[in-house]
Amino acid sequence: MLFLMERIRTMIKRLERELKKLNEKIDKLSKFLAKHNKKTLSANQFELLKEQKQAMSKYARVLELRIKDLNKEAK
Repeated sequence: MLFLMERIRTMIKRLERELKKLNEKIDKLSKFLAKHNKKTLSANQFELLKEQKQAMSKYARVLELRIKDLNKEAK
């Protein structure tokens, strides 16, 4: 049982690091999109980056849910 708890804590830490990095990337992309310049980015690329940001945000939400679930298991 103790081994399982340690594995869960390790997994939580790994997921938290991944979530932190992902949130940093989402923030950078959000700032980039806010400064969108039509001279440097085509309309199609802009739309694709918006889609990418949505996918990244959904992925972040799944990581949050996994962390929350694992925290319940660790108690």
